[in-house]
Amino acid sequence: MFDITLSPYQIEFVLKPNITITQVYEVTNNSDQPITLNTEVLPFLPQGNNGSVTYTDISSNPNISFSLSNSNLVLGQPFTLPANSKQQLILKIKTSPTTKLSDYYSTFFVYQSSPMTENDSNFSQAIGKIGSHILLSVSDEENPKVDATVQKFMATPKIKDIFFTPINFTGQVQNNTNYFFKTSGKITITKNNQTVKELTLDSNNVLANYYRRLTCAQQSVCTLSPPLWPGAYTATLTFDENLKISPISTSFFVLPLSPIVFLALVALVITFIIKTKKSKPLL
Repeated sequence: MFDITLSPYQIEFVLKPNITITQVYEVTNNSDQPITLNTEVLPFLPQGNNGSVTYTDISSNPNISFSLSNSNLVLGQPFTLPANSKQQLILKIKTSPTTKLSDYYSTFFVYQSSPMTENDSNFSQAIGKIGSHILLSVSDEENPKVDATVQKFMATPKIKDIFFTPINFTGQVQNNTNYFFKTSGKITITKNNQTVKELTLDSNNVLANYYRRLTCAQQSVCTLSPPLWPGAYTATLTFDENLKISPISTSFFVLPLSPIVFLALVALVITFIIKTKKSKPLL
């Protein structure tokens, strides 16, 4: 049974060319049986607008090397982890003097190697894999400059009832630089220049020269739930100052649609009843 954990789940470094750094990982075997594991580092690129990645047809950068500094372990060679035990894995990352100033993304994987032999050829064991993302920014500056734009920020629907269905705020951020940044910011909803609600953005990474869909903390979609007072509303998206992204706004309107429809139906029923009574013949 594949039941292991790996921490930390992600590391982020800004470093100069010709620098070596190390990161200590801890892999834990949570099962009651020993397990044979192996390690590898694979480069990845972003895919889609929700933080997914792809490892297909991506070549490793020859100017960045990875190895294990453990005295008894080698990257790419199997080792056995006893039941209910932990093992530190010391990953060494080295950049060459000719490394281009840019971002580089990889995942450090720990995976299960099949222990099958000729004596147990009828025995099949599930193969599992767990990884930790490595985000490397090779730069001469500690805080690389960010240039980004907001795309398709909108509120839907534009006109809604005071009850039923929430207002959803959607949009995405385009990173125009060679370095990733985090979407630190908020959406402020106002009516008559008074703040109705503030939604905090998830601190998601927007990778270099790519885009990312906006999400809000503890929500998969940024929403404003009813009931709401009728009127005109404005939603303004702002980011932390260090991102230097100009605020952007969108508007929507809330109308008492359901009460109007209800009153109209009541009026129709009353009118129908009155007409029916008038049309009855006198006895």
